This record gives sequence, structure tokens and C-alpha cells, in this order.
Amino acid sequence: MILICETLKQYAIYIEDVDLRYNTITDVGAEALAALIRKSPRLVGLNLQGNQIKSEGAQNLADALKYCANLQTLNLNLNKIKTNGAMMVTELLFTHDKLESLNLGNNKIDHDGVIGILSVLNSSN
Repeated sequence: MILICETLKQYAIYIEDVDLRYNTITDVGAEALAALIRKSPRLVGLNLQGNQIKSEGAQNLADALKYCANLQTLNLNLNKIKTNGAMMVTELLFTHDKLESLNLGNNKIDHDGVIGILSVLNSSN
């Protein structure tokens, strides 16, 4: 993943959609991808379903996605993200008014995390 992201950095400004489903991407790969995303302001879709991303990777991605004001879809389904990582991702709803689809299903979000996400969703309306 690191090599792919390094290679794509020169084209980052043109990237609009990234689909890396089921590639066993870990937090290390998510960190490399986050560095690429920071340079991709046109990004509208990111699909990372079915990887091995945990909370640290989700936090790195959430930090990078702050630079992607046009983001419309974010799929992190079937990863290993816990509550704190999910909360960081959910906070994008405050700043990304174009975000239409956020999938955090099948992660390791506990009861308190679900309540926290729901409160973020309620306050963003």
C-alpha cells in the first residue's frame, strides 16, 4: 500500500474516487493512504470495505479527509474500527455537508459508541 500511495502522489490532485475493498489494508496502509488523501481535494468517494483497519487507521483517515470538502461517500464497513475511531470519522458530518453516505457497519463499535454516533448525527441536523 505504501508503494502504491507513493507512486500515486504525483496524480493526487486528479483523484476523485478510491476503491480498495478487500485488500487487507492495515493501520500502516491507512496511514500511507491518508497522506495521499491529504493531497486529493477532489476526492468524492472512498471505499475501504473489508480491510483490517483499526481505530488508529480510521483516525488518520478522518484527519486526512478534512481536506476533502467534496467527499460524498465513505465506506469503512467490515473493518476493525472501535468506538474512538468511529467517532473521529463521524465528526466529518459537521464539516462535510456533501457527505451523503457513511457506512461504519460490522466494526467493533460498542454500545456507548453507538450512542455517541447517534448524538453526533442528531446535533448535525
